[in-house]
Amino acid sequence: MTMKTKSLICLGALLGVAAVKTQFELPLAKVTVRVLDEAQRPLPGAQVSLGFKNRLTSDDVFVRGQTDADGRFTGEGGAGPTGVSNEITHEGYYQGWAPIPKFYEIDPLNHWKPWDQTYTTTLRRIGKPVPLLAKTLRKLEIPALGQSCGYDLEAGDWVAPWGKGKTSDFVFKATRDYRDWFNFAVEVELEFTQPKDGLLSMTWAEHGKHSSFRWERSAPETGYARPHLIRFINRDPRSGEHPTLTFDSSAKDKGYFFRVRTVEKNGQIIAANYGKIVGDIGIEARDTKTCIIYFTYYLNPTSLDRNMEWDPTRNLLSGLSWEENPREP
Repeated sequence: MTMKTKSLICLGALLGVAAVKTQFELPLAKVTVRVLDEAQRPLPGAQVSLGFKNRLTSDDVFVRGQTDADGRFTGEGGAGPTGVSNEITHEGYYQGWAPIPKFYEIDPLNHWKPWDQTYTTTLRRIGKPVPLLAKTLRKLEIPALGQSCGYDLEAGDWVAPWGKGKTSDFVFKATRDYRDWFNFAVEVELEFTQPKDGLLSMTWAEHGKHSSFRWERSAPETGYARPHLIRFINRDPRSGEHPTLTFDSSAKDKGYFFRVRTVEKNGQIIAANYGKIVGDIGIEARDTKTCIIYFTYYLNPTSLDRNMEWDPTRNLLSGLSWEENPREP
């Protein structure tokens, strides 16, 4: 083999490698994040981290910087169709992120479209976080069928004779007709002991959709409904594959404020404890003789204090497992 032939083979190999790299080179993406405060004013000095990809290896590449006087920061880099991840922080504010969607279309220059789109988000100021009683219940088994079973939110346990609780804040009553996983019906009622106790449906705060703190800072003073809440799950062999449910376990943007231990005198509320339930209240019928319920609650132990802004470092319920300890403020 001559030297000229060897040179041509090497050149061909290099061109082949270059062609492969070009063929699989990730498209470029360019995005601008604009950060506002809750008054919808530009927030300069926010730390923005944009997660791009190495165009040839797909390794993570982060572009970081601060927002300018108009609250803007722009970054550019390789990206896959899943889009550009991001994280935004600022001293005195809750962590947030911008709603950057996935990519679907590439232009002739191998750029993701839209090119240099601006995505606006809101950072929420940290107000007055307080200690709360917070617990995530994933496998709370109702201790008896056909009986009113009280649950003490402050103790985090059933009341006697099923636990160490003393006050029935929530009262659950379950009925069950279970033949097998393809033919059953289970119903759970949530009731309250005091006439002025009750629930109030809630959703994420308007500026909380892209924040680590999503909810309103305070529970409403009024509007709590006394009627009990019913959860129902059933499965009929004739109705299809999936059970029929009266709750949505994926509805993370919804929940409830609640009021318990309410005392009224001369038409005025003189004592009450306020709290919130994040997400829906779910039930499960398998692997239990009664029924399993699951939800996450936060309770302010100070009477008449409606502050629901929780300091996650100060959970007043001790001895919780990692799964039982909520992370969300």
